[in-house]
Amino acid sequence: MPSSLKGIERFYERGGDGQTLPLKLSALFSSYGYKKYRMSRFEEYSLYADNFDFLAGSNVITFGGADGKLLALRPDVTLSIAKNTKATKECGEKVYYHESVYRLSRGNLGYEEIDQMGVENIGEVDLLTISEQVELILKSLSFLSDEYSLDISHSGLVHGMVSQLELSAEAKAKVYECIKSKSVHAFAELMRSEGADGEIAAKVRRMIELSGPIDEVLPELGALIEGEEAAEAYVQLMALSHEAARMEGGDRLRLDLSVFNHLDYYNGVMFNGYIREYPKAVIVGGEYDKLLEKMGKGVQALGFAINLGAAPAIHRKPADIALLYDESDNVYDVLQQANKLREKGKSVIVSKTRVPAVKTYAYTDGDLQEVKE
Repeated sequence: MPSSLKGIERFYERGGDGQTLPLKLSALFSSYGYKKYRMSRFEEYSLYADNFDFLAGSNVITFGGADGKLLALRPDVTLSIAKNTKATKECGEKVYYHESVYRLSRGNLGYEEIDQMGVENIGEVDLLTISEQVELILKSLSFLSDEYSLDISHSGLVHGMVSQLELSAEAKAKVYECIKSKSVHAFAELMRSEGADGEIAAKVRRMIELSGPIDEVLPELGALIEGEEAAEAYVQLMALSHEAARMEGGDRLRLDLSVFNHLDYYNGVMFNGYIREYPKAVIVGGEYDKLLEKMGKGVQALGFAINLGAAPAIHRKPADIALLYDESDNVYDVLQQANKLREKGKSVIVSKTRVPAVKTYAYTDGDLQEVKE
C-alpha cells in the first residue's frame, strides 16, 4: 500500500470525520455473524401504543394512512424486529441495523431524526451470548473514543433485592426511582416514612451507593445479597466479570445498579456505554425476553443500540495541523509537505489564513515553522 494511503487509513481508523463510522461498525457486526436488517420507515401506531412503556417516554409522531389506518414514524427499531422475527430457540436470528428513528422534539414543536445502529440476538441467550455481546459493545465504544466505559447491571439483582422489602407496589415503584437516580437520601426518607428502615433497607441503601470497576464492587455486593432471585443474578454477574477480565477493554467494565429499564420488558443484564466526549449514554441495551413473551414468541433476546447522533460531537474536532502558505510559495512543495504529514496519520488543512487546528505551521523557505498563538 502506498505510504499516503497508509496515512489515510490511520486517520480513518476510528471513523475519521465520522462518515466512515457506520461502515466500520457494519464490518464489525458482520464479522460476528450479524446480518443486515432493513425495515419500513412506518409502522402501525398500535405496535407502539401496545408497548409504550418500552419506549421509555418517547413521543410518537402519528399520521393517517391512505387506507385509514393510524401510522407512526418509527420511534424505535427493536419493537419492529421483535414483531417480525421468525427466530426460535433452535434456530435463532442475529441481525444488525442502521436506521433513523423519529421523535417529537422538546415542546412538541417539530421532530428530530436520530441516526442509530444496533444489533439484536434473538433465540437463546446464555453466558457465551452475553459475553460476546459485551465484547462487541467494548469494541464499538473503542471506535468512538479512546476514553470509554461500559456500565452494567442486572434486573434480577435490582428486582430481587427490592422484592425483599415489605412495601406496597406504589412504594416499591418509588424505590426503583431512588435506585435509578442514585438518591440515597430520598430512599432513606422513604424507608422512614414507610416504617421499613431495617436490615434489608440498609442493604438496599448500600447497594444504591455501590458503583465502580466490576471486579472491585462485586465482592462487597455479595455480602448484601438477599433472596434467591438476587443470588442467581449475582452468580451471573460474577461469571460475566470473569469472562470480561480476559477481553480487550474488559477493565472498562463497571457495575452500576442504577442502570435499568422498564422491568415489565427487560430482564437479566442491562448496560449503558459512555465516552468522555458525550454527556449521555451512547450505547444502551440489555436482555428483553419479557417483550418477546408479551408478543407470544417463546424466545430470548439481547441487543443494544448506538446513538450515531453523538458522532458529530465526537468528531467535531479541529484538524491536527493547519499549514499556512502565501502566493509566493511553490504549490508543489506545499502540497508535498502536507502529504508527508498525512502519511503520519495527521489531518492537515492547507490555508492562506488562520483556521482552527491543534497546531499551526507556516511554510517558510522550504521548511515548516510552528506558529504560536
